[in-house]
Amino acid sequence: MSEQENNNTIVQSTIGRTTPLSSTATLFWRLFVPVFSTVLLTVAALVFWLTPEEDLYLSYPALWARLGISALWLGWVYFMYRTVMQLRRVDADDTHLYVTDYWKTARYPWSEVEKKTESKRLGRRIASFHLKGAGVFGSKISFLPAKHFSQWMSEKSNLV
Repeated sequence: MSEQENNNTIVQSTIGRTTPLSSTATLFWRLFVPVFSTVLLTVAALVFWLTPEEDLYLSYPALWARLGISALWLGWVYFMYRTVMQLRRVDADDTHLYVTDYWKTARYPWSEVEKKTESKRLGRRIASFHLKGAGVFGSKISFLPAKHFSQWMSEKSNLV
């Protein structure tokens, strides 16, 4: 094999490769935490609602405890939906941004990305891509950035 053919093979093998921009912890935060914690709170709420009032041994009416655990459950579900469930897994190559919520995947050309922002929420660094128009996952795509995210974005500064 000549040197020219060998170089072409190397170049072709790197074309189309995506780089994960989101952290691998996204799977833990996106699936395990909401499911596990919501199941735990649901069981607690069901215990309070299904246990007879005489067996709860409370110094106040059981209705207050039942309403309190129900409000806690509703607040938790709302909190999970507004924060953790909005996280996405993001991969990218030189031409497109690939976004998934682990059930469906969308591909956006870099020309559709308006800007990139970073913030801290709950002690975690959150990166967001703002799209020019609403896509499958809305116009703002939030994710936990990988360790190499800043370096990759600085190398590809012409994309955003």
